[in-house]
Amino acid sequence: MSDKEIDRFDVKVDQERIREKDRDTLKVIESVFDFQTSMLIVKLMNKGIIKDIGFCISTGKEANVYHGVGYKGEELAIKIYRTTTAEFKRNWMYVEGDPRFKGYKKGTYSFIYTWARKEYKNLKRMNSAKIRVPVPIIVEKNVLVMEFIGKKERAAPLIREVNLRKPHKIYAQVIDFFFKLHEDATMVHADLSEYNILFYQKKPIFIDVSQAVLLGHPYAPVFLYRDIANINRYFGSLRVDVIPNKELYEQITGTVPSPKIMSMEF
Repeated sequence: MSDKEIDRFDVKVDQERIREKDRDTLKVIESVFDFQTSMLIVKLMNKGIIKDIGFCISTGKEANVYHGVGYKGEELAIKIYRTTTAEFKRNWMYVEGDPRFKGYKKGTYSFIYTWARKEYKNLKRMNSAKIRVPVPIIVEKNVLVMEFIGKKERAAPLIREVNLRKPHKIYAQVIDFFFKLHEDATMVHADLSEYNILFYQKKPIFIDVSQAVLLGHPYAPVFLYRDIANINRYFGSLRVDVIPNKELYEQITGTVPSPKIMSMEF
């Protein structure tokens, strides 16, 4: 066999390996996701966004997040919102007061697609305000592709899973997030706690922002006060000298929280 024939044979072998890997990937997709979601992932593969999808990074009531790889070898986080969950029924209040989604429909599928778009838009808005969140790449119905926070398939841990050496410094960075979010992004996270903050390269990274609302939302003050209370509770448990809830709210907004804001629960 000549050198040229060997080269051609090697190319054929490589191509067959790629096809075999693609078939294996599609088998995994079909075994884990419903037909419609599988087709969306295939669509994103054909668009050159996703090259491969692998293990599950995290599971939640509303969505699972999977590790993926792009065509440039970049690691991706692929968030897939469930289309068969009742959890979304309680989330209408986060969308109904948002002027960006005035025309949304209340059907289950339509709402879930809106919820995914909302997280995409919120991530873009926060990223533009220089707030450290996963950079969004694309959203297709119930599939959101974004930056993977971690390295070499190892996802960054939640802040609650880390033994913080200097928790007071991390607390200060989270407080800075409150101010940037309010002043630069004109938003409230609306579900902030130690369960929605990653710890990567010694800094907090904020995630799960689908419920984040603009300051004009009727419940924005209540959500902000709740976020402050959650963060102070957590860092207070680490013996950090936290800024009292009421005082921090006033520093951020320039107004004193009313008794109704401080007492309302959802």
